[in-house]
Amino acid sequence: MKGSTLGSLVMALAHRFIIFIIAFLFLSHPGTAQNDDNTNWTEKGGYSVVMEQYTATWCDVCASVDSWMPRYTEANGNRVIRVAFHDSIDDPLGTEITDYRLAKYSDTLVAPSFWFDGKITSGGAPDTTTLHRSLLSAENNRRGDTDINLNVSLKFNELIITAQLSKLNNTENSKILFMILEDNVIITENINSNGIKVHNDVVFAYNEIHNNHSHEWSHPRDSWAIMPSMENEFISKFLIPEGKSFEDIEIVVIHESFSTNGSNSKILGAVSIHLGNESTIDKMNIFIPFLVILCVSALPILIQSRR
Repeated sequence: MKGSTLGSLVMALAHRFIIFIIAFLFLSHPGTAQNDDNTNWTEKGGYSVVMEQYTATWCDVCASVDSWMPRYTEANGNRVIRVAFHDSIDDPLGTEITDYRLAKYSDTLVAPSFWFDGKITSGGAPDTTTLHRSLLSAENNRRGDTDINLNVSLKFNELIITAQLSKLNNTENSKILFMILEDNVIITENINSNGIKVHNDVVFAYNEIHNNHSHEWSHPRDSWAIMPSMENEFISKFLIPEGKSFEDIEIVVIHESFSTNGSNSKILGAVSIHLGNESTIDKMNIFIPFLVILCVSALPILIQSRR
């Protein structure tokens, strides 16, 4: 009788302890305390092909392509990174980044245009077969991809972006490009002229660093800061503007070589992280509660079996 009473008492205390642990874990979960804890994402790659697209909200031909772009990129996974540069004139999504980046390809831009690792596809609105062939060609032309270990840390509204490069080839004249893209950008009806209301992969921030760690060019300039780092490690801090949701943000890092006269650039490696994906800390905090609950829940069963 005493053993039965003691066992019942222990089981009751164990159940109360379980309730306490569950309540504690949920209250301390990053979902309710995100502003107080760092959130981190990591990705290792470098082999992705960069697909740069010139597009515009006023372009009817672009609308016939942009509508299925998310399906195309999702189907190819990490093989391709799409970066959408919108026209800097008469397009609410356009910035001076478009003029700066695409000037290296052409003095006269025609919408839509696509470049796979800097090589343009055929003109007009390409179909999936044309894009797939361009992707395969770019992959075949890659030689000795740069390995990039990308880490992104978020605290409040600041992003710390760290890119560690290895297996570098021909790095005497090269740059590291930090691009920040936004998904699910909604265009209101009064400025929507081609029928596409939701735009994806829209570049809105850009930071370019020489491989000797000197600053080259950035936009918006006041939002970027270069932090001290070691050789082959490049760190940038970016202040997220108001109205931007980090869950819709994608970070792209590109290693690119160039000749002394600025022409004949070549992409050596590229990697990206979408902040809408589960972060490293989120994964840990999801796993730990289940592990603790499982262990604590097994305690009454163990006691019962010993009776």
